[in-house]
Amino acid sequence: MQRDTKPRRIIEEDHPDWIATEAAVPLNERHLEAVIAATLAVNKYGLEKSYKLLPSLRKAGLTDPVTVAKADAGDVMMRLCKAGYDRGMLTEMMAGRLINLMQAVHSGALDGLNTLVDNRAKGGAMELLCAVKGIGPKVAADAWMLLTT
Repeated sequence: MQRDTKPRRIIEEDHPDWIATEAAVPLNERHLEAVIAATLAVNKYGLEKSYKLLPSLRKAGLTDPVTVAKADAGDVMMRLCKAGYDRGMLTEMMAGRLINLMQAVHSGALDGLNTLVDNRAKGGAMELLCAVKGIGPKVAADAWMLLTT
């Protein structure tokens, strides 16, 4: 059987647990918010604490990939503080990480995550998340926990 040669967003050749799709679905809101909460829960800032901030982050426009992807770090930093995420000197660094995440979402780099979560393909999801600048194994593991509970 000849393989389809159309480009795919998710490549399964090296990842047998990945599910290849012709057209990856954009990252859904629930999954995006789980990744946002995990991204902000670093350096002794608890996952539960960042997850509880999601309503105020939504209200501040910080869960909208288009808005945040185009914003500068100073604007995002101020919005984070107003939303209750004031980490002092770390807030600027976290604003940069949030911008990187939203740029990845906006560009479609995480479009395959929905399928990976639906199929419980942890290895593929972890690798996809860790490809985003500012997301490492700990953040990816926290995101995976939120995505699958």
